[in-house]
Amino acid sequence: MVYRLEKYDLKIMFTHLDQRNPDVVVTLGSEARTFQLEGFINFWLDMLKVGRKAADAHLVLTGFADSIGKDGTPLACGLKRHGLKIRITHLDHNKPDVVVTLGSEARTFQLEDFIDFWLEMTELVPKAVYAHLAYLEQLARQGRERSGGTCPSRKPMNERRNAKQQAVGEAAAGNAKADKGAVWLISPDALATYNRDGAVVLDIPKGICYSLNATASRIWFAMESSPSGITLEGIVGAIETHFEIPHQELEADTADCLDKLERMGLLQANGHGIASSSSQGRK
Repeated sequence: MVYRLEKYDLKIMFTHLDQRNPDVVVTLGSEARTFQLEGFINFWLDMLKVGRKAADAHLVLTGFADSIGKDGTPLACGLKRHGLKIRITHLDHNKPDVVVTLGSEARTFQLEDFIDFWLEMTELVPKAVYAHLAYLEQLARQGRERSGGTCPSRKPMNERRNAKQQAVGEAAAGNAKADKGAVWLISPDALATYNRDGAVVLDIPKGICYSLNATASRIWFAMESSPSGITLEGIVGAIETHFEIPHQELEADTADCLDKLERMGLLQANGHGIASSSSQGRK
């Protein structure tokens, strides 16, 4: 997961989300610093407090709020952590500046650009956390399976779920198959992370994780590689070199998988699908 702000030569990359200790690499120009995910989250939580303090000071200094205590109001607010410094300056001006410094590199953001950056982070950081939690949940489930002497199912397209996930899948079960002419898209509310056993897909609004085996994860990856959409035949064509089964059998299994994923709200067909934040069926 990567965020780039080319105008200021800024990049923030969330890495190793499928490992025990994920990192966040912040790059500004030629400088780079690596944060642990937890440390980066704490930094942004503290920045929320600094931002509120700066906003209150700005309103007082520019006359939009009660000016009592104006003389003691700071003209700048900031926070520094691990070589990364964000300072909001000129709070007595109509348009304050935001100076982001990393080591020897510094950039002065226009306030509007920094707000856009801030909003992007408020969306991206939770997604990174959810992806990492999905990995930890899968790791714990695999540990329970091993300790209990059980093995993952080898049936094609079978999503291994915990009890709650299985109940959701069974409640939505049916006999409908994927339309060959449909164009399939991954729901914007679904986020996947891959590992050696397959993939973990997180339904962000519901907070439910689904574990995909190696076969289903290849189907998911084929769709993820086609952000504008892909047909059933396109998916089969993308994955069939990885399997030694007849084309028709693979097509039928893929159609069954797509149907199940759509019913769980993880996919959309031709722009239509079950919204993952809703528990209602199709209209």
